[in-house]
Amino acid sequence: MPLPPGLELLFEDVIPRALGPPLLVYGILKLTQYLLAAHDWPSWAWVAAVAATHPAYWIISGVYNQIHRRREAAARGAIFPPRVQESSFKVIKAFSDSALTGYMGDAVHDWHTQYGNTFLLRIFGIYRVVTTEPEHIKAILATQFDDFWKGPYEEDNFTSLLGSGVFNSDGTFHRNMTRPFFSKVRISDFDVFERHAEDTLSLLAERVASSDPVDFQDAVARFTLDSATEFLFGKAVKSLDAGLPYPASRPLSSSTTNDFFNHPSTKFVTAFSEGQEVISQRGVLGRYWRFKEFWQDKAAEHRKSVEEFILPILEDALENRKEEVVSGEVKEIGDETFLEHLVKFTEDKKVVMDELLNILLAARDTTASLLTFSVYVLTQRPDIYARLKEEITERVGNSRPTYEDTRDMKYLRAFLNGVSLWRLLENTDNLSDDAHNTRPFDGRTSKVSTTLPNKGGRPWCVPKDTICIYSVFLMHRREDLWGPDALEFDPDRFLDERLHKYLTPNPFIFLPFNAGPRICLGQQFAYNEASYFMIKLVQKFTDLSLALDVQPSQPPKEWIPQPGTTKGRDKVMLKSHLTMSVRDGLWVRMKTTSSQADQEKSS
Repeated sequence: MPLPPGLELLFEDVIPRALGPPLLVYGILKLTQYLLAAHDWPSWAWVAAVAATHPAYWIISGVYNQIHRRREAAARGAIFPPRVQESSFKVIKAFSDSALTGYMGDAVHDWHTQYGNTFLLRIFGIYRVVTTEPEHIKAILATQFDDFWKGPYEEDNFTSLLGSGVFNSDGTFHRNMTRPFFSKVRISDFDVFERHAEDTLSLLAERVASSDPVDFQDAVARFTLDSATEFLFGKAVKSLDAGLPYPASRPLSSSTTNDFFNHPSTKFVTAFSEGQEVISQRGVLGRYWRFKEFWQDKAAEHRKSVEEFILPILEDALENRKEEVVSGEVKEIGDETFLEHLVKFTEDKKVVMDELLNILLAARDTTASLLTFSVYVLTQRPDIYARLKEEITERVGNSRPTYEDTRDMKYLRAFLNGVSLWRLLENTDNLSDDAHNTRPFDGRTSKVSTTLPNKGGRPWCVPKDTICIYSVFLMHRREDLWGPDALEFDPDRFLDERLHKYLTPNPFIFLPFNAGPRICLGQQFAYNEASYFMIKLVQKFTDLSLALDVQPSQPPKEWIPQPGTTKGRDKVMLKSHLTMSVRDGLWVRMKTTSSQADQEKSS
């Protein structure tokens, strides 16, 4: 039986570190005393010698490490980035305050303003490089890919929920297992989108007809979950059957609570989401998250709930695979589900389960985030809605869109790119490697001693085992990279002269799907799914607005406008774990379009 996380850390790390040096010093002194036949020391001298062990060790090791780092940098003709001159406790408090009431990237933005686009954080002796430089991100993800890996810290944080899938694992095994399935567009995906988009929009229409607001974030999360599970497993979990929640202030809320929250899919979603919350809070603490979860690995408990939901589907697939082998029938990649594709590689339930959870996280959460913030934009910008409506009407009218339609709608693609740029969609390493970026920060650990480029100066030194954190979120907001209007939401920047001025010559300033060998293999699927749903939404609904009267969370008073950020503009409270979302849902009011209303009357 495994030890509780806290005890495991105590016995494997803390106690050996705490007692090892003093016991070693005590033993050496005793041996010296014996060999020299010296008189016994007084008790106070023994206590003082042993007590001085740790301070002496910290001082000596600190001096040694500094000398070693300087020599290593000098040998490479490199220098170190400037270091944030704050204590470890202040750094952790800054991150904690930012998570509770701060704006995304608040603390790091302040340090970037003070120290530049690349700097060092030192937290309890562990150095972290933090950067928003596209050249550094390019090096980490692509040109110096072999110098960096996910590293032991991320694996340690994520394994109890996600196992060893593509999200937090290195090596080619997972990429080789998943890449063939995502190598081409499957027209059948659009049938999946159609079924679940229609189900979702029908529920929205019912709610609109009753003049009640809808939690759009919950609705699209269920759309993407049902689409993803049919795409991955061959059968949808039918999460939309649970219905949609009502605002807590509405009388109908209490009558639907039990059915909604007791639905199997809701339990699954809740466990998966809460598990993500747990592991996202571990990042700053490193291995010491075990003290926070001393007696129980909280993520592992959520993993059990998630497995209970998926295991019957997995066992069916393994049984079908055995029958397929006996019969000699083999499906082509284009005809099989992702689960069927996986069980051809291995019958190891844990390997397949880990891979499914990793891909499901990507296929559901990131696209739901993109759609949620797309609708948020439309509630604030009716002019953009009008542009989308014009393009959609001209191309498909009220008919069902095809792959060619979604591909050729330039403004729609620019709009989705704009949401990805402006609202983030930052890195979660999803859909088959690094996917649609939906959190403010991501990182890698250096496998070897290396350097990163430094414009106009000597390169930055990156010793082995250095955690390198990069923020696409903040890079997407830099005026020196995107122009003086970088903080403005404007899809036309992907269509007009700004495209050729900023993005074309420097493509690594825009990384909605990451880059390099771990680039998101499911990026086309994500674009197709988001495009399809947005087309159907605009065909059926108009006059989108925020229902702030029922929105549970509001931006805090600390969110005052700040130069160089979009802080103070948001009308909803944001949160981020593995993906970025709106806290407590995005409550929206809207109306059906005249053509949709006529269609409903005729039916």
